[in-house]
This record gives sequence, structure tokens and C-alpha cells, in this order.
Amino acid sequence: MRYLRLIAISILILWAIAGAAQTPRSVPRIFVIGTGGTISGGVDPATGQSRSLGAKDLVALVPSLRGKVEIDEEDFTRIGSSSMTPEIQFRLAQRVKDLFKTRADLAGIVITHGTDSLEETSFLVDLIVNDPRPVVFAAAQRPPRVSDSDGPRNLENAIRTAMSPLSRDKGVLVSLNEDLHSARYVSKSHAIAVESFNSGKKGMVGTVDKGRVIFYSLPLNRVTIAATAVEPRVDLVRLVAGDQGKFINSAVETKAAGVVIEAFGRGNMPRAVSDAVEKARKAGLIVVVVSRTQEGRVELSDDLTKSGVISGEDLDGLKARILLVVALGATKDIPTIQQWFHQAGGVIER
Repeated sequence: MRYLRLIAISILILWAIAGAAQTPRSVPRIFVIGTGGTISGGVDPATGQSRSLGAKDLVALVPSLRGKVEIDEEDFTRIGSSSMTPEIQFRLAQRVKDLFKTRADLAGIVITHGTDSLEETSFLVDLIVNDPRPVVFAAAQRPPRVSDSDGPRNLENAIRTAMSPLSRDKGVLVSLNEDLHSARYVSKSHAIAVESFNSGKKGMVGTVDKGRVIFYSLPLNRVTIAATAVEPRVDLVRLVAGDQGKFINSAVETKAAGVVIEAFGRGNMPRAVSDAVEKARKAGLIVVVVSRTQEGRVELSDDLTKSGVISGEDLDGLKARILLVVALGATKDIPTIQQWFHQAGGVIER
């Protein structure tokens, strides 16, 4: 009897092992959102519409991932990213929030996007979405109709990044040319080169090397804002030699809600521009000052600070404008908005 029991137990163990071996291994599920752009085929100059492959078509271009991931697809819009607006970007961010809220099964979300305004859209989504699961943008400099298109490779790397548990709690990421960038720092620096996206002195945060997702550093200084809308009436003005402040005055005349000024050096501006800034503040415009040098933090004069002008810290003009667009959708309180810029710039108030 004792031996029979041992035999029976052994058989049960073998059955359990065999059953486990036959159970399909679970794979992560990713949601791919298409928005158009070169990665989907480019833009028809006559209509501004993408030519175009949908999200499902794009996913079909990366067969190497079959069996390794479950993918749902959706076409959110099909436009060239030069036609993106803050309203569309905000709706996209809301769609991402809704998916994360209703889809606990998702490991992450991938968004295909044109390169023209990718740095702005990705940053706006980063400001709105507060979920540990990754959101990864993929784009291309060469359309799928050419033999050396970088789109399929960039999309595959973005999906692999969204699948990886290592990508959690790193905010919105941008995947191009094997590089992984934080949406907070990434910018487009070349019109057509495949290595056109970089993060300046802050550097990329990781890479995808032969399918392996590797991170070198953590993106810091994230800001999330509980905005229920965005304020698109924010102008961006770059100062030039001999500037008389006419574009700042124009912002006042056209009733802009805010203006971001790319000033000289650490925030320097000629007297005529300072007068225009004072006029803008008296008219109720929210004014943010950054440097036109792209790198480096501004240091505002006491007069500007006392008048309520906000330091944009080390943000470039495009990122500062997006932050103000989102911030004004939540509040017009200058100290609160300044605190968000401090946070994005890594400044800790004591």
C-alpha cells in the first residue's frame, strides 16, 4: 500500500508538471494609438492628411513580436504633427488616462506620432498622465514606402520598451534610433536625419539593444498637473538683436492668455522689451522667461520677479510654452505656476 501511494503521488506530480508545461505562457498586452505622421506614410501636402497606414497596419510591420505580446490598436487621428494643436494633444492625454483607468490588463501604451511636434505632444502627455505604466512615443524620419524606413524599427523598440517592467515609473518616453529619451528633455535637432532627437546635456535615459531594454538613468523633475482643460492662447516670442518688444505688444493686443519669452543669456532683455513685459503684466498676461540658448537656467531681475514674471528655469521655449498651456488649464495663480516651473527645473524651494 505504501508503494502504491508513492506511485499515485508521483503520477499526480507528473500530471501537474505536464499541465503546467501545456498552459500558455502569459504575455504582456500593449495598446498602440496611431496619430499619423511620417511613420504612417507621410502627409498629403494638398490636404494635410496622412496618406496613410493605420495603427493596425503599422503593427503588422513588426512581425518579430508575434507571440511575445498582445496588441490592441486604435487610430486616434491621422494628421501630420505640424497640424497638432494643444486641444488635440490634451484629448490624446485624456484618452491615455481613460485607457489606464479602464484597462488594468495593459502593461503600457505606445503612441505613433509625427516628428514635427513630437517633443511638445510627449511633454504635454507627461504633464497630464500620472500612472506608473509606461507611455512610449514612436516616430520616423523616413516613411514606410522607402526601403530604409526607420519606422518599423522605432515602433518595435517602443513596443519592447512599453512591455518592459523596467520602464515603469519613468514618465513618458520617446523611442527613436535605438535611443530612449525622457519627454521632459527630448528635442528635435535635425530636419531629416534619423538621429535627429536628443536630450542635450541631460542625455538620453536608455537604449534598446538587440531587443533588450536598458536604462542608464532615471528621469527626474517630473511634474503632473490635474488640468481639466488647456489654454492654447499662449504665444512664444524669441528675442533678437534690436528687439523693440513688438511681438509681446502683439500678444497683448490679440488678447493672449500668456506669453513665453526666449530672452538673451540668463534672461537679459533690452529696455524696450522690459517695458513691453510690464505692459503685458498690467494687461493680465502670464509671462514666463526662458533662455533662447536652449540650455541653462535663467536668473530674473528683482523688478521682473516683483511684477509677477515667472522664471522658466532651464526649460526651452517649446517645453515652457507647453507647461504654461497646461498650467493655465488648472489655475492662474502665479506662485503655483512658478512652483511647477521650479519643480520641472529641479529647483527645491526651502
